[in-house]
Amino acid sequence: MANRIREAIELLASRGWTQGRFSDERGSVCLQGALYAAYGCTPRRPGEAVTGDLAADIRLLNETIAAEYPDRYGAVGISRFNDHPETTVDDVVRVLEKTAVRRDEAAAGS
Repeated sequence: MANRIREAIELLASRGWTQGRFSDERGSVCLQGALYAAYGCTPRRPGEAVTGDLAADIRLLNETIAAEYPDRYGAVGISRFNDHPETTVDDVVRVLEKTAVRRDEAAAGS
């Protein structure tokens, strides 16, 4: 199976990064917006369940964020990190790259 996290990195590189929303008028996307776009789906409404591989990737991202940036992690995980005033696009790409490696390692181990 394709590593959708790597696809999210490519989407950020081609479309640009934004904070405070899934996408903006220029087409830039946030961290979660890039991941959803890599899966070819639209953002869920609050409280709507995410399942399958997308849910697994979100869990991995949250674990990476909690380990790498505990001061920027909280109840809303990915969104809190993405929208934190100190977060930069380089931070977002770093988290995605680390998570992509973890995803590859998990796939190789199964």
